[in-house]
Amino acid sequence: MHVLRSYLSVVALAAPLVNALSSFAGANNYFAYALPSNERYALLQSMNAANMKVLRTFVNGVSSGQKNGDNRAVPDLEPNAIRQYDDTILNAIDQLMVEAHAWNIKLLICVYDKNTLAAGGPYKAKYTESGFYTSATARDDYNQRITYMLNGHKNALLGNQTWSFLGNYIFGYSVMNEPMINQGASFFQANLAWVCNVAQQIRNNVGDKNQLILTGGNSATTSVQSYFFSSSCPAVDVVEIHDYTDAWDSYIPNAISQAKAAGKKLIVGEWGSLYGSERTANLQDNMNKLNKHGVPWLYWEFITNADPHWGEDYEINVNGGSDGDFLTVKGYSQAAPQAVTRRALLDTSLPLGRCIKLTEILQIGRVRHPLLSATRAGRLAKTRS
Repeated sequence: MHVLRSYLSVVALAAPLVNALSSFAGANNYFAYALPSNERYALLQSMNAANMKVLRTFVNGVSSGQKNGDNRAVPDLEPNAIRQYDDTILNAIDQLMVEAHAWNIKLLICVYDKNTLAAGGPYKAKYTESGFYTSATARDDYNQRITYMLNGHKNALLGNQTWSFLGNYIFGYSVMNEPMINQGASFFQANLAWVCNVAQQIRNNVGDKNQLILTGGNSATTSVQSYFFSSSCPAVDVVEIHDYTDAWDSYIPNAISQAKAAGKKLIVGEWGSLYGSERTANLQDNMNKLNKHGVPWLYWEFITNADPHWGEDYEINVNGGSDGDFLTVKGYSQAAPQAVTRRALLDTSLPLGRCIKLTEILQIGRVRHPLLSATRAGRLAKTRS
């Protein structure tokens, strides 16, 4: 995406740009940083060929052999004790963001994962899974994790800059992957302030305001809470939707209206189609709807080895770029920028990440291309086995 070349051309295009902006597509791989270098290359190459702009990944440790693949084991940022940090995973993500940038792709980073919390580790041991969200002390510990990640750690590959200033590489941060989804909708709705408080902690640490802050997603319509659009939740830029129910038309128009009224955005951070004889038709139906609504979407999940068909089987092997399901997704992903929306006033040219106002266009004389309006399809209780 390129800066428009002249002030006059921007002014001439300003009116239509305010009313109609491009959507975009991307993909998930929660352990992309742990893949062998040749497989990271294959993943990013295929995403680029599909004109995808965002790769969503998680800051959580993984064992080797995820999805029966060749990834190495990587410890969590706090593998043994809270506030005792191991930069191995951050260094690996440093490498990934540099490689992704070369393919015109940015990272959406989830600062933690509900599955990792549920599986054990120091946070669950100290607070329990539910207590992690309700304890003020737990929130303070989590805030320190965020502060270290964004302003303590430095990317040695990029002049020792902290992540908080790497907006050319980082699309934004989710407060967590699917916070409280294991506790159910009632618990989530009773503790929405947790999402907003964590979002504020991220914003307090992010010097580069082009980096967006996302809610992390939940189960389908539960992802879209009016509280996130209110003045009580100012640090949230993007309401992230996870949906595997295929019911976009039933709630996306209203979600778009809420986001527009609040000056916020939507993104479908996760959606997927189960492997099977009906997958092609299901892929096409979902992507037709998402592109129709002009909402950016990130597919769950791209992998770089033969699909082992484990558990909830949404994976697509993109290594080599010849898999039939990948080619289906590729076509709709390439079409996403032409799925112009008149609803999500998000600037989509450079650096992929912040809203743009007409006054900014006139003052700056340029247009960026961070396509934002994501609403993903969240499956009702996904497991990553």
